[in-house]
Amino acid sequence: MNKAASLRLRLVLGVCLTMCALWSSVAAWMFTSMRQELHSMLDDRLIASTRMVAGVVQQLQPVEHAASERAPAADILSVIARDGVACEVSLVRSEVDIHPIAQTANSPGFSDLNAAGFGHIHKGGKDWRTYVLEENGIRIATADRIDVREHLVQSFAYTLILPFLVALAGILLLTWWCWSLGLKPLQRLQQELSRRPPRDSSPVQAGQDVVELAPLVLSLNDLLGRMNAAIERERRWTADAAHELRTPLTAIKTHVQVAQLVMERTGTPPPQAMSALQQADQGISHMHETLEHLLLLARVETGAQQQDCSTRGAALVQAFEQACAQSRQQALLTAGSAVPPAIETAIADPGAWRWEQLEVALAPALLTCAITNLTDNALRHHQGAAPVSARLALTTTGLRDDTGPPHLLVRIADQGQGMTAEECALATQRFWRKSSALHGSGLGLTIVQRIAESAGGCLRLLPGTAQAPGLVAELRLPLRLAADARAPDALTLTAAALLTKS
Repeated sequence: MNKAASLRLRLVLGVCLTMCALWSSVAAWMFTSMRQELHSMLDDRLIASTRMVAGVVQQLQPVEHAASERAPAADILSVIARDGVACEVSLVRSEVDIHPIAQTANSPGFSDLNAAGFGHIHKGGKDWRTYVLEENGIRIATADRIDVREHLVQSFAYTLILPFLVALAGILLLTWWCWSLGLKPLQRLQQELSRRPPRDSSPVQAGQDVVELAPLVLSLNDLLGRMNAAIERERRWTADAAHELRTPLTAIKTHVQVAQLVMERTGTPPPQAMSALQQADQGISHMHETLEHLLLLARVETGAQQQDCSTRGAALVQAFEQACAQSRQQALLTAGSAVPPAIETAIADPGAWRWEQLEVALAPALLTCAITNLTDNALRHHQGAAPVSARLALTTTGLRDDTGPPHLLVRIADQGQGMTAEECALATQRFWRKSSALHGSGLGLTIVQRIAESAGGCLRLLPGTAQAPGLVAELRLPLRLAADARAPDALTLTAAALLTKS
């Protein structure tokens, strides 16, 4: 599975690459131009230094007295040496007789220079850029080191690179921060959608005040409207079809029962006819049960129950006991001459809590219906003489805050064939049955799951083990404090928990 790409990271990387490309082009052009300008400026400095020395020498030292008066030339050379320029003043008596009369301390020696103008020499392990001027028998040579020039060029390059890196880091941070602020509407849209209940088809509000997000939100609201209309049409069709089929099925069942009575009163009816009528009656009962489940499922999924309905206090225990009693009575009616399995009920002590303090956001009829479907399913698949176990308790297992209201736990365990983990995952799908030969509509567990989800709870199916075969169904429903109830303090809850564990 591919990881989601970040638009913000893409934008920041795009800005970074764009700035690097543009700045690199500009910096390359500026570096080349400024390098040439720097070398030209240093060459001009050599020429200016040479001409300045030549002018001073001509004014202060006549050629014929040059050998006796050298102090003025030495003074001007010391001034030039402070700027990093090496200089040497020589008398030219012939092309081969050149006699130095003054030079700077850093002078490498220019005795082997012949041609006037610019040149290069290698002296003392260093490369030098030289300039030679000859006027009136005096030769003046100036030079500066090539490595010093390159150091100046590198310093200039650093002045280009370092500000760019600082500016790049600042721009990236500002871009990241600006985009974080700019993406706030998308974050608000995501938060609104994540908090939205599954059945809420009202228009999305977040993002409508942003020009770029308004078309997306408009399309999303239009899609939600179309999906809600399609789902409502499907649910209405299911409910209408179930309603329309329930009446003729009731009539057919009545006619079959009348036919059975008539045939029994006429004497000895043919066994085949009675068997056919009994099978027809069972088939009609099965279809009637399926239709009733479809109607109930449609009401649960459309949210037909009132949202403010709740079951509180003793009504929770009453709903559990009523569901077990209804399942036991239904098992007696369908068992015929056989002995149906019994139901062993247990209601755990609520501990520090009292039933009157707690309520579940579910109508009593729906809570009874959910528990009834679980116990009916357990009785239908139970095997052996041991009773089906049905337990009502409060639990805080798996909750982050042990001091808050617990969950209502309804645990139904049978000793039937059980199911594997894969079958448990499929069992809550509509019309799923482990075997087509088994009796049932395949909607009971689906209805329980929908009822649990409507109250914020869940249904867990646990496969049996070798020691305890069968299926364990756990219905968990979140409880809340009643409006006029007060929660017990943390010390009382801790003591109750310790007593329960002991």
